[in-house]
Amino acid sequence: MRSPDRDFSRAIRATARLLGICALFPRGRDCWVGGLDVGSEALQEFAPMHLSRRNLLQALLFAAVPTVSGHGQVKPPLLVPDIKLLCHDGTSTTLFNLVDNRATAVQLMFTSCTTTCPIQAAIFERVQKTIPDMRARGMQLLSLSVDPQTDTPAALSVWRQRFHAGPSWLAAAPFPADSQRLQDFFAKAIDSIVDHSTQVSILDRQARLVWRTYELPTALEIIQILQKV
Repeated sequence: MRSPDRDFSRAIRATARLLGICALFPRGRDCWVGGLDVGSEALQEFAPMHLSRRNLLQALLFAAVPTVSGHGQVKPPLLVPDIKLLCHDGTSTTLFNLVDNRATAVQLMFTSCTTTCPIQAAIFERVQKTIPDMRARGMQLLSLSVDPQTDTPAALSVWRQRFHAGPSWLAAAPFPADSQRLQDFFAKAIDSIVDHSTQVSILDRQARLVWRTYELPTALEIIQILQKV
């Protein structure tokens, strides 16, 4: 009798080969997405034992969706809009004040997401592990929720803890009235929060959008751009 785990492993490998985004190796359940190890060391939450098999396959399929909102350098740079945010620590601020004077990598997410968001978080986790002195170097990561009704400071704090976010990895949500403006600035228009962009937006130290990556960029790509702005 064939093992269900073996059948699942074969399905994931076949999906990965088809999509060209993930390679699973026989030495365990490590998974590389765009060069990012999201196995036991990088993110236990993403391992098959924590994500349902259906959701893991969905994540791989979502990862293959091509960008429709453009990528590369933004010319001319765009100043961030005057949007109010509620941060994971309960403080209220504006997007400008949160990112001014720091090179910032921004991702869109929501805490109840079980498909692409764990992959996005694993990418940011790898970035902060690679650059442990981000704050001293004037860099930071920012996860912005597209579900402000649900993603309270408490929910964002739990999400940060789940993915081992350090002091240079912030999480925040816009006030509901500003949610659409936030999404319009950083990504394509969407019909539902599950269709949010997985691109990373890079802001320079003048709080301007200067770069959009491909969907689900590698940690190395994010690091290289942050070091240039």
